[in-house]
Amino acid sequence: MRSWLVIPAVVLVAAGTILIGVEPAWAGDPNGQYSYSNAQASGGQLSVQAGVTEWTPPASSSWAASARPDPPPGKVNPNQPYGCTYAAVPQGQALLGAGGPTPGQWIVPTCAGPGVINPMPPFWVTGAKLAAATIQVAPVVVAEQAAKTLGLTSAVIEMAPPDGHPQLVNVATWLWVNPTTWHPVTATATAGPVTTTATATPTKVIWDMGDGSTVTCVGPGTPYDPSAPNATSTCSYTWSTAGTYTVTATIYWSVTWSAAGAAGGGTLGVQAGPASRVTVQVVQSEAINTPSSGGS
Repeated sequence: MRSWLVIPAVVLVAAGTILIGVEPAWAGDPNGQYSYSNAQASGGQLSVQAGVTEWTPPASSSWAASARPDPPPGKVNPNQPYGCTYAAVPQGQALLGAGGPTPGQWIVPTCAGPGVINPMPPFWVTGAKLAAATIQVAPVVVAEQAAKTLGLTSAVIEMAPPDGHPQLVNVATWLWVNPTTWHPVTATATAGPVTTTATATPTKVIWDMGDGSTVTCVGPGTPYDPSAPNATSTCSYTWSTAGTYTVTATIYWSVTWSAAGAAGGGTLGVQAGPASRVTVQVVQSEAINTPSSGGS
């Protein structure tokens, strides 16, 4: 007989197993081994293989018994799986909170046998020791994973004359991006004892002006200030032909990384953020002659 246990509606992916929504637990398990709410273990060993942190339970524990490749002798217990492997849930504590004394981590089993359910509920492990010489992933690889989650922001395009107003042929249009987007962003990733931090710093904006020309501006550009009509900009463009153009602005970010738990650090090169686009109308400027006062 199985009992059922409701856990918070979160989605976790670990070692190819998805945990979501309602989780079952085994009845007749006095130690609560497979109950989400109170299953805990201590000791054992952690190892890192191909970026996955695996847990080997203490040899004398029921967890180790469940890891045996064959079912235990005697009458088959329909509620008892076997052939289990145990993998740490990435960012499990951030998603589920602590399941017992800390520091610790959530572990999810992958098992065989008649007692298997899908998905298998996780349990909380404390006091596990990292196996010596099991770090299989280079810190730079972990850093590259962090860099993929940086969430680089797109440019907020600003112009003078402003977006939505006609630009003028042979008159320079000021270009800049909203300064609030011009700041570093960071992201972290962890594999076993190694935690890396990737930092992306905006360095330049490349403007595609829609007529085959591009403008590269170091920095965000200078916002136009109507109270300073004699100010100049280092980021501008002058159209020579009237027409309708799609202007595209892309921020480029210099990405560096550092590591904790292992030696390492350096650069991951330059990455382009998502592009932003606006449509502009460029028109011929026209002078209008008006008679001076008193003229005939």
